[in-house]
Amino acid sequence: MQSPFRIVQLSDTHFLKDDALAEGGEGAYDTDAAFDAVFTHIAANHDPHMIVVTGDIADNGFTDEYRKAAEAFSRFDVPVNVCPGNHDHFGHYSARIGRPGVSTSRVIEIDTWAHVFVDSAAGTLLPQASGTVADPPPPVRLNSNGVLGARETAWIRETCDTIAAEHVFIWLHHPPAAPLGLTEDAAYEAEWRALLSELPQVRGFGGGHTHVPDDYEIDGCPVAVAPSLKNNFSMAPQTWLPPGYRSYEFNANGSWSSDVHLVDDERWPRRPFGSLLASLFRGDISHGELRQIIERRNAERTAN
Repeated sequence: MQSPFRIVQLSDTHFLKDDALAEGGEGAYDTDAAFDAVFTHIAANHDPHMIVVTGDIADNGFTDEYRKAAEAFSRFDVPVNVCPGNHDHFGHYSARIGRPGVSTSRVIEIDTWAHVFVDSAAGTLLPQASGTVADPPPPVRLNSNGVLGARETAWIRETCDTIAAEHVFIWLHHPPAAPLGLTEDAAYEAEWRALLSELPQVRGFGGGHTHVPDDYEIDGCPVAVAPSLKNNFSMAPQTWLPPGYRSYEFNANGSWSSDVHLVDDERWPRRPFGSLLASLFRGDISHGELRQIIERRNAERTAN
């Protein structure tokens, strides 16, 4: 291993089929342009050994969105490894994302480190009589703020018990115990607290999902949250942010560090957002309630 081992993390790429609307039919954004900008920024500023993508690869889970994502990831000249998120249709993701140089490996051991890739919405998958799993009805997985379930929990525990590496880093879509009302889930947090009490070799997490870049801890274990290519936010102050990514350095002694990188561009201006969006992030209102309020306000403006 070259020490430090350098990884760049993308998350929430939300690639859209060319003729498709964004999930939910709202929110104009161009993740193709965001990927191009991020790709160029990485090439100019970093020399990673590996790229990691932590879920919500596709916006709607369509097969053509995975084709587009795989073609984009193939532009990197280093290995790319991905794991799914709640926007990802598990069957389509599994069948269409792989390419030479783009893989869905679940464990990658590099010298003293094991990088473990978790499906943090695995608990939504439905066991089949054949022994495989299938996607639930679309809203179930889509609306998940994380649920490991018994199968994924057992796999994580057994994997960490059997690998030879001294240090484990968990890559996943849903960061556990994110300090954001919108994504709070006590049951999911409890799943991870129970696992961490049994797995002292876990040195940290790299996740996405919230679209709010952040650094915090759960039971003393650091958690790094990456920005998205779709839309990003800062809560202090309440600001829209441009797309971005995270860089990491992993040292043989078990230490690691990470930085957030945002691609400032006039296409994605930093601007304040109001109390309505802040209420969503605090968990005071749901996405559905937000849509209803916006629709009502638009109707009132049209009537006036």
